[in-house]
Amino acid sequence: MKQHSLLAPPEFYKKACRIVLPICFQQLLNQGAGFLDTLMVSYVGYVSAVAVAGDLSNLLFLFGFGINSGISVYATQFYGIRDWKNLKRSFGLFMMLNFFAALLFFLLAQIGCTTLLSFYSKDTSLVSMAWEYLQVSCYSFFFVSLTNAFSFMYRCIQKTVVPMVIGICVNVINAVGNYLLIFGKLGLPELGARGAALSTVIATGLGLAAHIIYAIVTHQPFLGTWREMANWPFSFIRPMLRRMLPIMANEMLFGFGDTMYIKAFALLGSTALESYKVAYSIHMIPYVVAIGMGNACTILLGECLGRKELQRAKDTVRWLLPISAVASVVLSAFLLLLARPAVNLFSLSSQELAQSTILMVRLFSLRIVSRLFNVVFLFAIRAGGDTGYLMFLDCGLVWLLGIPIAFGSVLLLGVSTLPALFLLVQIEQLVRLLLAIRRYRSGIWLRNLTDEVD
Repeated sequence: MKQHSLLAPPEFYKKACRIVLPICFQQLLNQGAGFLDTLMVSYVGYVSAVAVAGDLSNLLFLFGFGINSGISVYATQFYGIRDWKNLKRSFGLFMMLNFFAALLFFLLAQIGCTTLLSFYSKDTSLVSMAWEYLQVSCYSFFFVSLTNAFSFMYRCIQKTVVPMVIGICVNVINAVGNYLLIFGKLGLPELGARGAALSTVIATGLGLAAHIIYAIVTHQPFLGTWREMANWPFSFIRPMLRRMLPIMANEMLFGFGDTMYIKAFALLGSTALESYKVAYSIHMIPYVVAIGMGNACTILLGECLGRKELQRAKDTVRWLLPISAVASVVLSAFLLLLARPAVNLFSLSSQELAQSTILMVRLFSLRIVSRLFNVVFLFAIRAGGDTGYLMFLDCGLVWLLGIPIAFGSVLLLGVSTLPALFLLVQIEQLVRLLLAIRRYRSGIWLRNLTDEVD
């Protein structure tokens, strides 16, 4: 095979599919659950309220993603060299940091919720409805965060089917619970949005219990005694923190950047915000392929880098590009075809809002092309621990380029329509892709990290 061929050996595709497909399916279930929540609450008039309340959950997800990604780049390489001692330490760190992240956001939700929600919207009735949802759903923060710790560890050891199966059960329970508690079926009280929140708490709690029981019964290699999992000498934690803190800062700044985008879209009115939120929830269903590609990139590269197979790691990224190209064409076509029937499922307030939302879904089909290529390069840079440059690419461009474009377009240029503003903001995505390709070609990101840890 040619040295720089875009075609991989057949065994690579088999391994990539074995890793990618369960992750994609699990994420599809997760996004499908979010889509179903948004769809169901649209019939009780809570779409914007649940969307606003969900922004705090999204910040927790990004904060946790920073923690989990920082540990994962090491845990994946520990698994590559079968270093079980440090793998157990990594899992203990996963659990502890995710618990404290959940506790932090739980306290924010309980203590400063009204102030936080008012940042997203000045509509007092909307803030009140969002608080009604969040005061129940915030208890799920603990279950979701600890479940994510298990899910990331399973990805590190290439057992992606386990979280997928548990995810199926959780989402089925959540969907049934939503139907029963939102609309008051089978003699249960009609709780509206609070019912959706309560269903989420119950389903995620059961999901965490299933993860704990399964891991204990099957003697997973990352489980150990508390002494084994909490034995973190400074020589173990120091290099991890050096990689983790920039990723955590990156994800939080990126999350706040998303919040500022929402703030910019909200300048166009509450109708524009609702249109964006519904279109976003629809586009996230096919976007799970991008998430799967990114995670597969991290897993495959981590194993190569742990074994110091640097050229194989660089080849892996190149072999994933044709898959991304095909996936981007298929997903874009899927979104274009899905736009009208998907939007028609929602109970939107007017025909004008429905037409605007259909157009936004179609515009998201263009965005997903650049995102599919971006995640491959960005996750490659993350897998090699090149966190400084990753922070510049991810959140740096959001704050230095994307947000100024968003607010400048509305406040200075007088852009008054959501589609036009959305397209202008995509300049940031294209610049990120060009810079990420340049970094990949340089090879600076190719690093073995296991030697940094005792």
